[in-house]
Amino acid sequence: MKSAIRKVSYYYQTGPFQTCDRCSTAIRHVFVVHYVDGLTEKYGSECINKILSGDTSLKALFNKNAKLLQKYQNSLAALSMPADQMPRGKEYFGSGIYFIADCEGKDVFSTHWFFHPVFDQEKNAAGRHYIVEDAAARMKKCCQEIEEGKAWFAKEIGRLETFLGRVIQKGLLT
Repeated sequence: MKSAIRKVSYYYQTGPFQTCDRCSTAIRHVFVVHYVDGLTEKYGSECINKILSGDTSLKALFNKNAKLLQKYQNSLAALSMPADQMPRGKEYFGSGIYFIADCEGKDVFSTHWFFHPVFDQEKNAAGRHYIVEDAAARMKKCCQEIEEGKAWFAKEIGRLETFLGRVIQKGLLT
């Protein structure tokens, strides 16, 4: 008998396929189940759905929170890049100031949107609104907000991983 589940983490396998520890099929969407005793197993989304098939509300709850976990992981990855490599999102009212985007091109959002620390100085200077007076102060403020955002996303990712573990544990008991 396996011990209780501590958390469930997720990653998308881009290279050679992983195999599911439950059914031995090739998987790209890998859910790593971490047990309290230190054992880890890799499951594919199909096996997770089979485990939760007895209760459709658990399955819906897991899928909704797994998607949120993926979104937060993408956002944290975007915020963790060097400033010059962060993808740009939408422009802020034609000002040459941009939001930070994730790998899917969607603007990163936690409790607020994050401005990209690098902006188009020429376009910004030619605009009428939202002109940057002090580039160094703006860069410092953006970097500070990014660090706060990274901490928030890391905390939320941990919370979601623990929650997904409880959902699967409940699914295994039903």
